[in-house]
Amino acid sequence: MIHRLLHLPLLTGLVLVAQTGPAAKPAAKAAEAPAPEPPAQDVAIIKITPYKPSIQRDPFSAPRDDRPIDAPDVIDDIAVKGMVRKDGKNFAVVSDSRGNVRWLPVGHRFKDGEIASISEKAVMFHQWDVNTTNRSVFRTITKTFKREEGKR
Repeated sequence: MIHRLLHLPLLTGLVLVAQTGPAAKPAAKAAEAPAPEPPAQDVAIIKITPYKPSIQRDPFSAPRDDRPIDAPDVIDDIAVKGMVRKDGKNFAVVSDSRGNVRWLPVGHRFKDGEIASISEKAVMFHQWDVNTTNRSVFRTITKTFKREEGKR
């Protein structure tokens, strides 16, 4: 019985040598020739990085003056100057926060509302919340005509 047990360690050793023999040689070659390392960077060196802002605006202008020309206005920024009747339709003469004066008909849409009606003395707006898509909930704002300062 001991005869048979002596062969067991020899057989196990042969199996282990057979498993590690050819596969160990390429791994050893890879370990011998390491890949070139990139040069180490010194963290103590301070590099100057110039500040290049992508948006340059006038620091003395109000932020709402920097809106694009085609951006829709909000009702709070609209000043009603008067009314013009042309071809049987009423147009409200309004000026926006940028000073542009336009003739707008009933139903003209703003960012947060629309013109509901134009009368002889005032313009009525329907204003809704900007962050909602529900247009059935609104508040009514009436703005009376304001003449320009300094003109008579």
